[in-house]
Amino acid sequence: MIIRWQYSFMLALLIGFTVGCESQSNTAIRQQAQLEAEQTLKQAAADMEMAAAQVGQVAVAVMTPTAGNKTAGTVTFTQGADGIDVEATIRGLTPGDHAIHIHQFGDLRLDNGKGTGGHYNPQGHDHALPSTEMRHAGDLGNLTADADGNASYSITIDNVTLDGAHNPIIGRGVIIHAKVDDGGQPTGNAGARVSQGTIGYANPG
Repeated sequence: MIIRWQYSFMLALLIGFTVGCESQSNTAIRQQAQLEAEQTLKQAAADMEMAAAQVGQVAVAVMTPTAGNKTAGTVTFTQGADGIDVEATIRGLTPGDHAIHIHQFGDLRLDNGKGTGGHYNPQGHDHALPSTEMRHAGDLGNLTADADGNASYSITIDNVTLDGAHNPIIGRGVIIHAKVDDGGQPTGNAGARVSQGTIGYANPG
């Protein structure tokens, strides 16, 4: 009887200890999750504050032809109240649709445009067109050239910042491709790089 009582007592202690450990573990997990949520909210608030302070700030990429091509122009990135307003004015294209992307690097030393690396994709999403929310940060879609090879394009994007903590684009590259971005994997089947530029701060004067 004494042995059975001792066994029951020890079992109760063990169960209590285990429950206590689980309770402490769950509490620690909840506290960590709460801390991460608070940090995310603080970062989002900081990004919103910075974006509000930057409204009207402009960055520009001066586009130059890659070897054997004639495509040139400018792409501007203006901080607006609802995101980044992108406007492209391009000449020297073949008529039709052409992919335009922000690329990882602003390195223009190679005349084929490949010094800019791949698509800017800090969050590791699959490639997609701008109508899809979860996409590369650099996926800007397509611009359309007329019969004379001229194209004007505009889009507002909210998945990047000029130089904030969330997907900053200053210093990144811009590439215009020979073909249309069809949304396919991994990069839209857009073909050769016909023009390249680096995103930098625009002269406010």
